[in-house]
Amino acid sequence: MTAPDPAAAAASAPAAAAPAAPNGSAPAAAPPDPKADPNASGQPPEQQKPVLPDATSDGEIKTTVDSADPDASRVEGRAGRQRQHSIENARVKVAGDMVGGDKLVVSLGGAEPAPLQVLAAWMSEPVRHAFVPPDDWDDVRHAAGGRRVVVLRAEPGHGKVAAAIKLLQSPPDRRIFNLDRNVDLRGLGHWLDTDAKSDDPLPRSAGFLLCEPLAWSQTSAWVLQQLEPTLKHIDARLIITVTADAALADPDLTSYVVTLPPPKEQTTVLASHVAWSLGRPRADAERLLADPKLAEFADKVFSADRTMKAAADLAVMIGQELDGATVDLTRLERRWLERATEDFEIWFGGLPDVPTRCLAIALAVLNGLPYEMIVYAAGRLAERLDGPHDGADGDRPRPPWRDPFAATRGELLRLLRAQIRTTTVRGPFGNAPAEVMEYVGDDYASAVLTRVWREYRIQLPLMVWLRDLADNPSEDVRIWTGTALGVFAKQAFDFVHRNAMAPMAIDEKFWLRDVAATALGVPAGDARMRPLVEAAVGGWYSNENNRLGQATAARVWGSTLGVHSPDRALNALERLTTIDDRRVARAVGDSMSDLLLADEDGNAIRVLRRVGSWLFDDQRALSGTFVFLWLADNLTSDPPGGGGTWPMLLFIADQRPELRDKLLQMWHQVIRSGLLGDTTARVLGHWADLAEVDPDVRRALANMLAALPGRIGVADVVELNVRAQLTQWLTPDTLQPKSLTAYAVEAELAKRNGSR
Repeated sequence: MTAPDPAAAAASAPAAAAPAAPNGSAPAAAPPDPKADPNASGQPPEQQKPVLPDATSDGEIKTTVDSADPDASRVEGRAGRQRQHSIENARVKVAGDMVGGDKLVVSLGGAEPAPLQVLAAWMSEPVRHAFVPPDDWDDVRHAAGGRRVVVLRAEPGHGKVAAAIKLLQSPPDRRIFNLDRNVDLRGLGHWLDTDAKSDDPLPRSAGFLLCEPLAWSQTSAWVLQQLEPTLKHIDARLIITVTADAALADPDLTSYVVTLPPPKEQTTVLASHVAWSLGRPRADAERLLADPKLAEFADKVFSADRTMKAAADLAVMIGQELDGATVDLTRLERRWLERATEDFEIWFGGLPDVPTRCLAIALAVLNGLPYEMIVYAAGRLAERLDGPHDGADGDRPRPPWRDPFAATRGELLRLLRAQIRTTTVRGPFGNAPAEVMEYVGDDYASAVLTRVWREYRIQLPLMVWLRDLADNPSEDVRIWTGTALGVFAKQAFDFVHRNAMAPMAIDEKFWLRDVAATALGVPAGDARMRPLVEAAVGGWYSNENNRLGQATAARVWGSTLGVHSPDRALNALERLTTIDDRRVARAVGDSMSDLLLADEDGNAIRVLRRVGSWLFDDQRALSGTFVFLWLADNLTSDPPGGGGTWPMLLFIADQRPELRDKLLQMWHQVIRSGLLGDTTARVLGHWADLAEVDPDVRRALANMLAALPGRIGVADVVELNVRAQLTQWLTPDTLQPKSLTAYAVEAELAKRNGSR
C-alpha cells in the first residue's frame, strides 16, 4: 500500500476546491452520493464514524462505507473520555470496584492484600437510621470520644456491633472498613503507613471495625499502642468489639475498654427498625405491631432469641410480608423458621416472586442507570424465566401475565433496598435530567450477581439475557452489561467465555465486540486471572483468518490489558496496523484513545509518537492516518477553570510545547498524503465548530493551521487544502458556517506569508 503522489494531489487541487481525493485525482464536481460518502448520510455529527475500508481483490483501496457494515447509527457512541468514565463508573457500581464475590479486598499501598473490606450497607444503614441507644449512651460516647483505639465490651446479643458502627458514624460521612477476624494487628500499622504514602490511599478519617478478633486472647496493650500514632497520622479510629467474658491478656488493655450498658427492650428496637424499613413514622410502626397476633408472634420470637439482631431481622421480614396495612402471619412464621444467618440471605430469599427477583438482578447489572432502563431489562429477563403474556381468556388474563399495578415504585424500592436519585445523564444530544435507580448499599450489586450465579440454575438464561442487553442502543447499558458479564466470568471463566464473550468477540457488530472487551476488564483486574484473559485474547489476536476476533483483541489490549502494561499494549496494537481492515483499524483507534486517557500525562507522549511513526511507514500509513483522525475527532478536553470545549490534540499542542512540533508534523503528513481526505475535512470542520464558539480554541486552531504549510511563498498541497477548507466553511450553502474561524486562519496565513 502506497500513499498518493503529493505533486499530483497539489496539481489537481485549486485554491477553492475540496481536498484532493485519496488516489490523487481531482474531486468530482457532482454533489456527494450518500451511498458513497459516509459524511453525506444526514446523520448527526456524533454518529458519523470514519471507517477504514477493506482492500479489494485487485489491491484498490476503497474509502466508502461497505454495504455489509452493520448500521452503526442504531447504537449510541461516545467520545473516548465519556466512554472511559462510564467504564470506571460501571466497575464501581456493578463489580464493587473491580472485585467480584463476597468481599471487597483492599490492597494497601499496592502491596499484599489486607484483610479489609468496606462495611456493607446492610450493616451500616439500619444503624444510621434505626439505632436505639441504650441508657447512659452519652456516657459511652464520652468515654470513647477522642480515642484512636476503643475496645467495646458487652454481653452477647446486646448490640455491640451496632453500637460500634454508631460510634464510627460520627462524623456521618466517615468511610468505615471491616477488618477480618483473623487480622494481624501487629502488621496493620505498617499496612496503613504504606498505604498513606501510595498514589491511591484509603480516605482520611476512616473508621475500622474489628469484631471479636480470633487472636484477642494473645493481644497485648503494646499492639494497640503502636497503632495509635499511625491512626492519628491518618485521622482514623479503630473499634474492637469483644464479649463481656473475653479475657484481657494484658492488664494495660483496661485503659482501652468501654463497657456497653444493657440495650432497650427488643420491642422498642423492633418498632424503630420497622418504621425505618417501611419509611413511615414511628407511630405507624407501633400501630402495626400492636396487632394482637403479630405482637404474640413477636413475643414468641423474643422469648427464644433475646438478641438485638433478632429484632432487626424480624423487622426486615415484617416489611417483606406487609400486604397493605396487615402482615401475612402465615408466611412470616414460615420465613422465620427458615431464617438464614445472614441479613443478605434473608433479604434476597424474601423477594416474593420471579418479577421482583428479576428486578433485583437487573438492578444489580444496571445499578445506577435510569429507572426505565432497569425496569425494561427486568421485564426481558422475567419473560425468559417466567414466560411472556399468553393472551386472555375472555376478560381475564391467563398466567403468567403479570399485573403492572401489583406494586408501586415505593413498595419495590423498599423490597429491593434501593433508592431513586435525580441526576443528569449523558445522551446522544447532551446532558438530560433523569431518575436513576440504585442499591442503597455499594456492595449489593456484586453480592446479588454472585448469589444468583452460585445458588440458582439459571446460568445459561442469564447469558442469553445479557447478550440481548448488549445489543441495547445505550452505550451505558452496554458497558454495565459487559461489566456484569465480567463479574460472572470471575465465577466461571470458561463457561462465560464459551457462551457469551467468544461469540460476541467475532460478531459483525462492533458494539458487541466492545462489550466482550469490557467484560474481560473485570477478571483482568485480578492478577491471578489475568493470564486467562491474555490466553483468550491471544487466540483471537493470532487468528489471521478472522479479522473480527483481531479487532476484539485490539480492544482488549487497549482498554483492559494496556492499563497494566501500556508498552506491551502499544507493541501489540502496532503489529495490527499492517492489517488493511477498517474493523481492526477502528478497534486500534479506540484502544489508542483508551491508553491515552488512562494516563493522559504519562501516555500522551508514547501514544502520539507511536501514531506519528505509523504515518511515515508505507505499510502502516493508511491505518495510522485513520487512527490519528480517530483520536482527533473523538477526544476533547474541558480545561480547568471553565471555558469552552477543546479538541484534546489541539489543547495538547497548545499547552505542551514538547508535543507541539510532533502534532504539527502529524497534521502536515495527514493532509499532504491525501489519504482519507473526506474524513480529514470532517475532522477539521469539527474542530472549527468548537473554535467558532470559543476565542481561545479559535486562536490555537488558527496558529496551528497557519504553521502547517511548508516554505513561505511556495503554494504546496497542504496550504491549498487548508484554503479549500476555509472556502468550504464560508460557502453560502454550508448549514453551519464557520466564518470567524475561517477569517482567523486566513489572517494568520496572511501574516505568515507576508500579507501576500
